[in-house]
Amino acid sequence: MAYEFIGYEDVHPHVVRVTLQRPDRLNALHGPLLDELRHAVERIDADDEVRVWLLTGAPRPDGRPCFGAGVDLRSFAEGKGVSVEQGLRLSERIDEMLKPSIAVIDGVCTTGAAELALAFDFRVVGAAARISDWHLKNLGTGLGAWGASTRWVRLLGVQRAKELILTGRELDAEEAVALGFALSAHPSEELQAAALDLAARIAEMKREGVRMVLAHLDRAAEMGRRDAVGLAAELYRWLGDDVDMAEKGKAVLGEKGE
Repeated sequence: MAYEFIGYEDVHPHVVRVTLQRPDRLNALHGPLLDELRHAVERIDADDEVRVWLLTGAPRPDGRPCFGAGVDLRSFAEGKGVSVEQGLRLSERIDEMLKPSIAVIDGVCTTGAAELALAFDFRVVGAAARISDWHLKNLGTGLGAWGASTRWVRLLGVQRAKELILTGRELDAEEAVALGFALSAHPSEELQAAALDLAARIAEMKREGVRMVLAHLDRAAEMGRRDAVGLAAELYRWLGDDVDMAEKGKAVLGEKGE
């Protein structure tokens, strides 16, 4: 598949970077872009050579950083709008992948774009980042059709999620880290290098072990302590000293989210 609205490049051994590329519309999301992004996600997941992937946004035409301005409302009149199922399936697919994902965010990151970023394993931000959720402010509903309200509350807690959605205020880079939305913040000119360094360090780890950790930690977050500890112990008993963990682990964990 030839990509028109995203970039796809190998940026380091076992690391791929995907770039949202609609800079004239602040990388706003429309149907064709999400189709391409879904294809890229499936491509990454099927390629054993790819161990980590990053998502970022192309700068604005004037050079200012930009991640994404959410769903492109004008695209509906052009016959290229985003369907609820299209965005929901994509965000769930990203969330359930057993390959680490890093959203690399600078400049505008709002509503649908923030909703996608919430599905990633990690988020790192640049100094110019402005993160917000304007579903309620702009559309009259604060839920988000792709899981935004659920992921905000799991990430920030109920009170902070309520404040963010009900007021529509923006988080800057420093607060995004302080509240737990982002792992780290960096000067804009150093952001891509910092994200790549994180990806490269993860990519050095054993692929099957990384998959196992992701599957367990995401399940553990939704389980009681005893059940989560018991699952980890079951995995250890099952795997023993076998370094080829993938097939054995599937019998215990299956795919994340199943």
